[in-house]
Amino acid sequence: MKMKFCRQSARLIAILVACAGFAQADPPAPPAAATWRVAVVGYQHPAGTMVSAIPGALKTELAAARETAVGDLAYLTQADFEALGIDWKTFQAKSAPAASALLAGLKPEWIRDRNQVIECAILRAERPADDITPVILAPDFLKRFTPIFGRKILIAVPDRRTLFLFPRLASRYQDYADRVVGIYRKSDVPVSREVFELSDAGLRAIGEYE
Repeated sequence: MKMKFCRQSARLIAILVACAGFAQADPPAPPAAATWRVAVVGYQHPAGTMVSAIPGALKTELAAARETAVGDLAYLTQADFEALGIDWKTFQAKSAPAASALLAGLKPEWIRDRNQVIECAILRAERPADDITPVILAPDFLKRFTPIFGRKILIAVPDRRTLFLFPRLASRYQDYADRVVGIYRKSDVPVSREVFELSDAGLRAIGEYE
């Protein structure tokens, strides 16, 4: 009886050790904040979405969102956001690393004038499901494009997949009106026809393409 008990105990211990090994092999779940995003949205966002105003904007806002398992964004409702127990400033700060990572993976298309001076940069999503608007608030966005466009950058956001960037000074952004509005009208995920200025003072709207 004693021998049988010892064998059973040894077997049980071996099973527990094996289970512990499997548990340790599982990767830790990422913190919830790693999925948080602050997206630029037009009036098409779902009712009840947690949004924050953009100074000067009439048809565009910032929305709290999270990245889903398939890589698209799901907007947070006001109830979802309140359940987090944090304020908007904290949410935006915690979403910043993911925005920077997304920005690092984007390759601009540079458009030059006849004198070979860069007058515009276009950022495009790699996949149809991607929403690249959160990169606008990435803390290193200005740092990346300031050497080209200066400390004030104009941005058009016709849809979730496309961003147009222009210099604030000596800008030819009005020349791109037809192109920007065309994308906005044809897109299945339109955002806005408004034009924004990003600077050290933050993001604000300065006008709208007609």
